[in-house]
Amino acid sequence: MNLRSGHGRRVLLPSRRDVVLAAALAAAVLAGSALVAYFQPAGVLGPVTMAAVLVAAGAWAWHRVAPVVSAAVVVAVVAGHVLAGLPYGPIMLLVVVACFAVARHCGSRVAAATCAAAAIVLAAALWTQLDATNPTATAAILVAWPGVFVAVPALAGALVRTRVEAAARERAELLARGADQERLRVAREVHDVAGHGFAVVAMQAGVALTVFDEDPGQARISLEAIRSSSQQALRELQAVLDTLHADAPDARDLPDLVDRVRASGVPVELAVTGDPRAVDQQVSATVYRLVQEALTNVVRHAGPTAAEVVVEYGEHDVTVAVRDRGHGAAEQPGRGLRGLRERVEQLRGTFAAGDRTGGGYQVTATIPATGVDR
Repeated sequence: MNLRSGHGRRVLLPSRRDVVLAAALAAAVLAGSALVAYFQPAGVLGPVTMAAVLVAAGAWAWHRVAPVVSAAVVVAVVAGHVLAGLPYGPIMLLVVVACFAVARHCGSRVAAATCAAAAIVLAAALWTQLDATNPTATAAILVAWPGVFVAVPALAGALVRTRVEAAARERAELLARGADQERLRVAREVHDVAGHGFAVVAMQAGVALTVFDEDPGQARISLEAIRSSSQQALRELQAVLDTLHADAPDARDLPDLVDRVRASGVPVELAVTGDPRAVDQQVSATVYRLVQEALTNVVRHAGPTAAEVVVEYGEHDVTVAVRDRGHGAAEQPGRGLRGLRERVEQLRGTFAAGDRTGGGYQVTATIPATGVDR
């Protein structure tokens, strides 16, 4: 919470929750002091003790806004209470929570310096009330008292702060990895969509230019194929950029994909066994992208040839194979094939791509039908 002063500067105030907690803490300390005074004849819950508790609890309410100042006020009030010779039992709870807050909300150096100063001040105040006739007992008390009320809660606060910071770093790392994975996923989707669409458009544009004068009818067919392929690619690209997968293509759209490739002039035979609706949505999308990329490579690299697409939906696995009898692929697999391999392996499947015996190229993959458990 913050307010603006008359000079326009922000004045930080404790939150409502901390004010309520401080009031509850003051009530608990006052109740404890009253209980001690009831059972100890020498104990008295007077106005000085009540005022000290209320001031110290009020100062503790600022422990998130200004933890060092809050702890300093609490320790000063309690030390003054001890110096006055008043009962100092339950009021020490305020020192405990103040030192915990300093270590919880401040860095190690600031917390250590603040708590060390608090220990010295409290030990000095207590020393004035002890009987110095037994030096050993006096020394033990002067060491144990700040150790219990300052060191232990400070160590607990430091432990909590360390754990919170570690959890925050872990969350940040998870978010960063998620962002990297999402960027990689979008890059793959864009590559698949744009690569296939441009490959078909480029082939049909070449056909149209070749037959434009001699066969206007064929040129018109090629231009229609260019329009259809480009419109489909734009729709898919929009779905990727919007990260809305409801309209993204999946295995059920394979017949339309094959028809577009056929329209580009590459004969494609499609054989599907089983029900594509029975597989996981992520697996279904991967099957589509795998066939799309493989057919794009056929259009780009295989030369005049026919292609064969075989998809088998089994009870536990989906098997995909795309084969041709063309020139084969380049020596080094492109980004598309590397992306396909990563897609399939992320789903705990197997992927293979290579030349066929007798000529041609083939891409095969086997993917668990249920995908990866999430």
